[in-house]
Amino acid sequence: MDKLILKFDDRVIKEYLITKNLIKIGRESDNDIVVDSAGLSRNHAKIEEIGGNYVLSDLDSTNGTFVNKKKIKQVKLNHSDEIIVGKHLIIFQSEQKEEAKPNMADFESTMVLNTKQQKELFDLQAKKSSQKHDEKTAKLIVIQSEIRKEYKLTKDETVIGKSPNSDVTLKGFLVPQLAAKIKKEDDSFYIIGYGGWISINVNGKKVEGNWKLYTNDVIKIRNIKIIFQLEMGLDNLIPK
Repeated sequence: MDKLILKFDDRVIKEYLITKNLIKIGRESDNDIVVDSAGLSRNHAKIEEIGGNYVLSDLDSTNGTFVNKKKIKQVKLNHSDEIIVGKHLIIFQSEQKEEAKPNMADFESTMVLNTKQQKELFDLQAKKSSQKHDEKTAKLIVIQSEIRKEYKLTKDETVIGKSPNSDVTLKGFLVPQLAAKIKKEDDSFYIIGYGGWISINVNGKKVEGNWKLYTNDVIKIRNIKIIFQLEMGLDNLIPK
């Protein structure tokens, strides 16, 4: 039977027999392969059986997914492929053991990395980003019970909610554990609600789908006011 072998520092953590068509990988407890590591997103990647093949897809994770040391968005898995998620390694083993070359067109990047080099690259990219004066950066100003707190948006994905694992932690009895997230794409920022009975509003309008944010937009979650601001002397991007 096909299986996945989870390893850390060359030590086998657990083996998983593939007994269903969808395998979810991530930090959340509802995943099939749970990796409790800050290097993984809550829902990091998935493996699906499609047309007799297993296809690995990255789920817009913060640190990316790598196969055989190459960053991917989606790729068909072959026997003995090595999947890197954070600092963990997952080896795919197929009963068929066919020697097949991966389709390079499926790869999102051709940069070769091992897990140590991957971390060094992330640190270097973060340092370089902080030195770019023309790069758009942003912050959130949270105002709750007359208490004001600022959060720099330094990640590609910032989670807002009551959960202590959130990047922006809110208080309140009816505040959901996961309320919303803000994603940075190129020089733009978007807010996305997690759904549920509590709605997210921007400037008095209910957020639907990926809602683009502009400087000085006012986000409301329950009775909590959050002001989104672009920094570093950028021109205001208020829509006309």
